[in-house]
Amino acid sequence: MTENELREKVCAAARAWLGRREDNGSHREIIDVYNTISPLPRGYRMTYQDPWCAAFVSAVGQKVGLGEILYAECACDPMIALYQKAGRFEEQDEAVPRPGDVIFYDWEDSGIGDCRGSSDHVGLVLGVEGDRIQVIEGNKSDAVGLREVHIDSRFIRGYGKPDYLGLADAPEHHGAAGEPEEAIAKEEKHCTLTLPYLQRGDKGECVRALQALLIGRGFRCGPWGADGDFGGATYGALYQFQRARQLSVDGVAGPESWQKLLLG
Repeated sequence: MTENELREKVCAAARAWLGRREDNGSHREIIDVYNTISPLPRGYRMTYQDPWCAAFVSAVGQKVGLGEILYAECACDPMIALYQKAGRFEEQDEAVPRPGDVIFYDWEDSGIGDCRGSSDHVGLVLGVEGDRIQVIEGNKSDAVGLREVHIDSRFIRGYGKPDYLGLADAPEHHGAAGEPEEAIAKEEKHCTLTLPYLQRGDKGECVRALQALLIGRGFRCGPWGADGDFGGATYGALYQFQRARQLSVDGVAGPESWQKLLLG
């Protein structure tokens, strides 16, 4: 499966549990799946009365056989610690997540500076539309439910970034360094370009090239033009370009966006 197919597999498994509730006992299947994890995190077997938001995310990973990248825990802070230890925790609140990423919240965040407090809740990202993140969560009002939050919301603690790319079995779509690529072949030269996914917060020459292409297509990237900084203006320009070209609108420069920008 490709990276994106693995991400969708996780999202589909999470959606299949939408509406499971405590009051009718239908959430028990989730706890039962969690308790099949071996060894159980910290040796604790969950009961049906325990808070189960972290168990929901862990059970989804167990359900689809991706527990090696969706780190299992029954509490939020220990789960964050697992992603931090693996170097797969995104601290920046303003980051733009991808489907299948794990989102952590801190409801007591003061709104001053980067949120680094204890996490109260966790869910799985289903997608991003404009500046809004669609999330599915266990134990949301004692049920599996949906939530919509703004990018850079004050309550976002950070993101766990499971290594879907490392498990993907479609290497022809990825560069040697592990970055996604768009192969744009010119028959007479057999030329292949490797272009990275770019999102809000990225910087550098690839961002500058993206901005130059957007500006050339008539989409302004703010008063500083192609400055190599993927900020809000560049995000807005790419969002509008994707919408105008009837692409998947997520504000992330992926293969389809690069192809349309380069080839029209």
